[in-house]
Amino acid sequence: MNKCDISLLYVEDELILRSVYEKILEKKVRLIQLAENGEEAYNMYLDHQYDLVITDIKMPLMNGLDLVRKIRKINPSARIIIMSAYGESQYFMRAIEYGVKGFLLKPVDNERLFQTIDEQAREILLERLMHIEEEKRKFAEESLLRNEKILQTVSDAAEMILRYGLSDEIILSILSQLGQTANVSRVYIFENFTITDEAFCKQTYEWTKQGVSKQINNTELQAIPLYNSPIVRWTESLSNRIPISGLVKDFPETEREILESQDIISLLAVPIFVHDEYFGLIGFDDCVEERSWSVIETNAIITAANILGAAYHRERIENELKKLNLELETRVYERTKELEIEIIEKNNAESLLRDSEEKYRLIFENANDGIFLSSNKTIQFINPKSYEISGYIPERIVGKEFDEFIHPDYREKVVKNHFDRMAGLYVPESYDIQIITANGKLKWVEIKSNRIIWDGIPSVLTFMTDIQARKDVEYELRELNMHLEDRIRHELEQIAIQQDLLIQKNKLESLGELSAGISHEINQPLGGISFSLDNILNELQSGNLTNEYLKNKINFIFSDIERIQKIINHVRIFSRDNQDISYEMVEVNDVIHHTAALVNRQYLKSEISLILELENTPLYIHGSPFQLEQVFLNMLSNSKFALEKKAENNNSFDKKIVIRSWQSNKSIYIELKDNGIGIPKDLLLKVFDPFFTTKNVIEGTGLGLSISYGIIKRMQGEIIVESIVNEFSRFLIRIPQQSSE
Repeated sequence: MNKCDISLLYVEDELILRSVYEKILEKKVRLIQLAENGEEAYNMYLDHQYDLVITDIKMPLMNGLDLVRKIRKINPSARIIIMSAYGESQYFMRAIEYGVKGFLLKPVDNERLFQTIDEQAREILLERLMHIEEEKRKFAEESLLRNEKILQTVSDAAEMILRYGLSDEIILSILSQLGQTANVSRVYIFENFTITDEAFCKQTYEWTKQGVSKQINNTELQAIPLYNSPIVRWTESLSNRIPISGLVKDFPETEREILESQDIISLLAVPIFVHDEYFGLIGFDDCVEERSWSVIETNAIITAANILGAAYHRERIENELKKLNLELETRVYERTKELEIEIIEKNNAESLLRDSEEKYRLIFENANDGIFLSSNKTIQFINPKSYEISGYIPERIVGKEFDEFIHPDYREKVVKNHFDRMAGLYVPESYDIQIITANGKLKWVEIKSNRIIWDGIPSVLTFMTDIQARKDVEYELRELNMHLEDRIRHELEQIAIQQDLLIQKNKLESLGELSAGISHEINQPLGGISFSLDNILNELQSGNLTNEYLKNKINFIFSDIERIQKIINHVRIFSRDNQDISYEMVEVNDVIHHTAALVNRQYLKSEISLILELENTPLYIHGSPFQLEQVFLNMLSNSKFALEKKAENNNSFDKKIVIRSWQSNKSIYIELKDNGIGIPKDLLLKVFDPFFTTKNVIEGTGLGLSISYGIIKRMQGEIIVESIVNEFSRFLIRIPQQSSE
């Protein structure tokens, strides 16, 4: 026998029965607890809300029905089964009114008992599964939104660096945006450095959320050995481009000591590479709660790290170029001095000096780009930036044809443009190609060329810009966007499924609340059947029974049976799956009357006046009568809650709910107004949000009005709400009118 994964509280005052059923039930459920009276059982339930309660009726201190009533008061959705030797109807009816899930008469057949427990276990596990799926959906939505924000922040960071370059202010701004978007406690950068051939790392930049301790001045983080310290595992992983992430409690003990001293609970660390050199890392700390990073989030942060690495590389090359330019200016100055001396000695020195100055002006006019001069496809010389981009020193490239260093896919295009330009034909001003660098890798560059005369020979001066970082970012963004679209499509499908499940759950909750009204509706025809049968027996015993009298009574009985059948069919159709609902012509007043009949008994018991002021003529719409009935039930349930809350502080006030209906301008209007506690003005815009509620967990889930809003929207209608605190709440529904023809 498979055990049900539920907890069960068994209440029985007789020791022998308690012992017997303990042995029987412990084979059926995961956890069973015993109580010998209602008071002990109630106190145990307060400490631990069991999934299922099985109780006797007649017990000392507190009987079973009082126990049921008290448990249902603290947990309206509690699942309780009565198992008693007392089968009188009054016990059965009170058990139904209290929401008992089963009524078993002792002695109980074990198979029947197990079947009842299995039925309740299936519903309990289904509700538990729905709760888990709802949590997954919420987590997916939050993760999806966070991914979108992180990608946008990465894109903004790339644009900021390209526009303004790299500075302390720009880096801190990027860390701040990443930290706020990713919703973490701390973002920081560590940079590697060497002292006497030993490698270290130190924290150089940091952003922290308000209230989180700063670590930028922590002396222990200013010189951490990379290969002879507790972080050697980090060094090995990050230097191989493998991020570090997870919960600190799962890290090795030596690492935990360092991390926990900084209040870190979970983290993500991504390496930064500058021109294939392990430069350092960018890290994200959570100091408030545990965080698991998704693959998409991690890839987005890797993209941000690559952008920072490219920016650091660009800054490094620019500094080297400035140094080269200074050296070049010194060399030009020295050469110029030599030429000035030669001018005195030679008559043609002035002409040579002008030629030399013209050459230098043309070659270094745009020193921020790579520049090379080619004559007859042969490279004559290059500037330092060309070496930085391609990796080729002048000795390896000068004197060779430029198409040797171009990717085969672009050689024909570049050569054609070269000769077209030499022939004076139109050639695009600039275009992108891939070149083969000195280390054999491919790199994207932008080409701009001009035709000039060099030493009397037609030549081409080419400007080359490194755009590899931009291309990498574009490719990564395209890949991320492609996966993001698939994820959004999948999540929207899951949301639609969850919405149908929530509507069905709301129907079942409504049926649970209306169980007393349904019972009353069925009891009336049952009473009529019983009364008719008694009359037939009396007539039979007295000898006055005639065929006509018997025929009339049987017709009355069939009429009551048909009435019961209609009620059962109505409940069955109302509770069926939302996907089976079809729209039809619906008479609104009939739905209102039927809904009022279901709740009227409960409302009379709660001393609530339910007043109907309905249009005399039929009001037709196109929709589902059962979904419309669900809307009315949800709104009536909220009004009943508001009235009972107000009555807690004022028992004497007249609790009242008024439902009106009318037609105007080809629309049907239904108004529901109560004089309960009302809704604060700042909450009016939130009442239709899913899971928004002012009730506690026991009193409601916040699904009713959200589901009602969706149902009315599907019927092409709208719901408007207005309220004044402690005076009234008014819900107005408008739905397009349909002709009855």
